[in-house]
Amino acid sequence: MKWIVFDGPVDAIWIEDMNSVLDDSMLLCLGNGERIKLNLSMRIIIECEDLFHASLATVSRAGIIWVPEETVGWKV
Repeated sequence: MKWIVFDGPVDAIWIEDMNSVLDDSMLLCLGNGERIKLNLSMRIIIECEDLFHASLATVSRAGIIWVPEETVGWKV
């Protein structure tokens, strides 16, 4: 398995561009016009604070796990 991890704030433009990679085509379209076809052994994780800028189409393609801040915390 290969994992691609996106971590940080969700930008309104790039999250919508992620729809093509999250659907059955699994095609990642980059801003420079390059297209990368993901294979079945690749997975994507988007770790973000919220999906405020995401459309319902993006949210419907995502499996979402919410963990309260007080449960995780930053201290070990």
